[in-house]
Amino acid sequence: MSLRKNKRLSRFLQILGCTLLAFTVGAADAAAQSGGFAGAYNRMGFSARGMGMGNAMTAVTQQGIYAHYNPALSAWITETQFDASVAAMSFDRSLNSLNVAFELPPSAGINIGILHAGVSDFDGRSTSGNPTETFSINELNMFLAFGVRTSDRFSLGFTAKLLYADYFRDVSSQFGFGIDLGALYQLNENLTFAVSILDLLSAYNWDTSGLYGTQGSANRNKFPVRFVTGAAYNFTETGLIVSADVEFRSEYAEVNELSQRTGQGGSPVLSVTRESINTGSTLFRLGASYELHERVTLRGGWQINDLDNVGETHIPSAGFSLHLPIGTLNSSIDYTFMREPEGISNMHVFGLRITL
Repeated sequence: MSLRKNKRLSRFLQILGCTLLAFTVGAADAAAQSGGFAGAYNRMGFSARGMGMGNAMTAVTQQGIYAHYNPALSAWITETQFDASVAAMSFDRSLNSLNVAFELPPSAGINIGILHAGVSDFDGRSTSGNPTETFSINELNMFLAFGVRTSDRFSLGFTAKLLYADYFRDVSSQFGFGIDLGALYQLNENLTFAVSILDLLSAYNWDTSGLYGTQGSANRNKFPVRFVTGAAYNFTETGLIVSADVEFRSEYAEVNELSQRTGQGGSPVLSVTRESINTGSTLFRLGASYELHERVTLRGGWQINDLDNVGETHIPSAGFSLHLPIGTLNSSIDYTFMREPEGISNMHVFGLRITL
């Protein structure tokens, strides 16, 4: 086989790797109608605590501030918080997060975070089975959230996100930009309502002419826009918190359809037509945490990634935190076990939280 053919095959395998990222890192979406849309990793959840409560965190202010779910949460920060988490996943996948939140007195807060996803050690081979190379693919969501309380009960928030995707060398790495909006209202000391709009403007713009030459094209891959409403109730006397989210997801994509006809002289002629796809789905999430002891908190969650297909898209999760004060630091070790859709695999998420 010629060197040129080997190179083309290697490129094809790299593209295949990108497809695997969309369908394995985003397994929770792939089982539903939303599978295959850009930024699947961004919709899997954030931190061991968030995933442990089934990602039903839009209105939760007591488990740590995670503006990934709602930027308006940033306004309720009362102490500096640092979080880090890693996920043990199958198929050489990774999902990691960092989160820092701090108060801006008297009535605001800032949340800075990074969410990383990747698939490593793809084995490129020629059609003869000979190894050609190994490669990895990575995506990043780097965000800055600001929240402010306009009263003792109401807050507003805004998030600016820088998105990055590095799939393979012959297509330049892409940067995207997105915004989130959120609001939160505390009806009383127990009951909280919230709403957020996530991934507005979020998209990747690809140009594959460097890979395919004249057969390449420019593509825009939009992230699904998500409209989330949530509520949380804090049973202050028992240490129990129950939360629920309902999400309406709007998805848009452009796909190329290849067709063939017979040209002059009987030779085949290929043509490409572009088709727009608009779909939507409704998701439901339920979460709970219980302070079993001053040193132990238990969590559980259940999420459905498509209410039209509950049997194949429901995801249970469970976890705990061990609170271990170290000197003047208030720290905890977090853990969550989550089943991925259709039994494709299980996921273990480990976290460390430090508050000052």
